[in-house]
Amino acid sequence: MDKQYRYFYEVAKQGSIKTASEKLFISQPSLTTAIKKLEEQLGTKLFIRKSKGVELTEYGWVYFRYVQEVKEKHAQIVHQLQDMKLRSGGKVKLGIGEAWWECFCSDAVEQFIKTYPNSSLHIEFGNGLSMLHHLVNDDIDLFVGHEIIGIKKQYRVKFTPLFQEQEAWYARPEHPLLGSDDILDKSKDYPLIKVTPDHARHGDILTEESAQLFTTDAQNTRVIYELDSLSASKKMLKTSNAIMPYTSEMAHIFKQEGLELLFLNTKQVGQVGIYTKVTGLTEPTEELINLIHKKAGV
Repeated sequence: MDKQYRYFYEVAKQGSIKTASEKLFISQPSLTTAIKKLEEQLGTKLFIRKSKGVELTEYGWVYFRYVQEVKEKHAQIVHQLQDMKLRSGGKVKLGIGEAWWECFCSDAVEQFIKTYPNSSLHIEFGNGLSMLHHLVNDDIDLFVGHEIIGIKKQYRVKFTPLFQEQEAWYARPEHPLLGSDDILDKSKDYPLIKVTPDHARHGDILTEESAQLFTTDAQNTRVIYELDSLSASKKMLKTSNAIMPYTSEMAHIFKQEGLELLFLNTKQVGQVGIYTKVTGLTEPTEELINLIHKKAGV
């Protein structure tokens, strides 16, 4: 970060030129001169000098927020460059939905660690749209999730299909709808649990038509519980009359955890696969992809 920014930020943070000079390892007169020069360049006073230190003027506060933002962006880019260096040296960053981790990816990662014991791993859990956002911004190398329709063409990503799955509805064992002949109509009277739902803030990577699918329907009066955690969603399911739509691939696992399959929505079919950038992948990343294919039974 620019020297002037560092000097100003430290003085503002410490509220004292004397303390700031000690932190910066420069003389107090040199720091005072640098601050005066900055004020001259900006054409305004940034600090009010007092007997026991300095305080920011209203102009100083505006400049402080600007410098703070620059400082944060600088830290982000340094982190990103360091991360890129680690990844070129073998580190792999994987994004994944919690269901696919439970079903097959944990086994793939276990095997990967045995094959590449010296490779670092970063595993991030979340929904498909947020993972896609991370992928196009080079924050991860790949992610496993549902196929996303309507990605803008400028984002050069590749989707490799693994398998198709269906939507299932889950509920607690004592749910009033279990065994009912009219689940579809009656289900609308019960709260809906959305596990790690997609957010409109990530819709900028989609075409306008596709992004509209993530817009909240203001006319919908149904009670909806949105949770960014599968474990929290399962607990809420067990303690309420809510219904949780989730992949049918988790039916056997949920059964062991005391949840019941309420309804299998055969009309709601999804394609699960692996998203990567179209540019070259490192050898460890390629190996992890191969292991995911094997563990997914493809």
